[in-house]
Amino acid sequence: MFSMFRDVGSSAAGRAGIVCALVPAMLFGTAAAQFSQNSNAPIDITGAQFEAFQNEDYALWTGDVQVVQGEVILTAPELKIYGIGGGRFNRVDATGGIRYTNGVEAISGDQAIYRKENETIVVTGNVVVVQGRQVMTGERMTYFLDSGKIIFNNEASSRVRGVFFTEDQAPSN
Repeated sequence: MFSMFRDVGSSAAGRAGIVCALVPAMLFGTAAAQFSQNSNAPIDITGAQFEAFQNEDYALWTGDVQVVQGEVILTAPELKIYGIGGGRFNRVDATGGIRYTNGVEAISGDQAIYRKENETIVVTGNVVVVQGRQVMTGERMTYFLDSGKIIFNNEASSRVRGVFFTEDQAPSN
């Protein structure tokens, strides 16, 4: 379902996720990252400002950040990459309202966080995942890159919702 960011150096390189590897290869000269699954296209990142905080070991893109590789696009007001010192990162945060699309599915939420130590991507806040006519909504989506497991959950006051169509069903209004 998710052909997104993925650390090429991991054992499950064929799997994909939302916010894993993107800037280390481009900025720090290693082939540690790819934004789009199985893509050799360059990663193009634009924003109003870029800052590298080498002593604190992170980099920050701000101001209508757009990451493009092939047909894949991620947008967010802010993108922060931790662990930049060795050319390998350990966490990537996209915040301020994120939007991801690859031409097949679209994901939006308030923020997305990739953590290398447990190989997870967590999208929180008004999460909407659209794949064709299928739609899932919730407050939190956790994607486990190694297993492919996805968990949607909410606070007690709201519920996870999924709308699914079979191939022969027409959407009803």
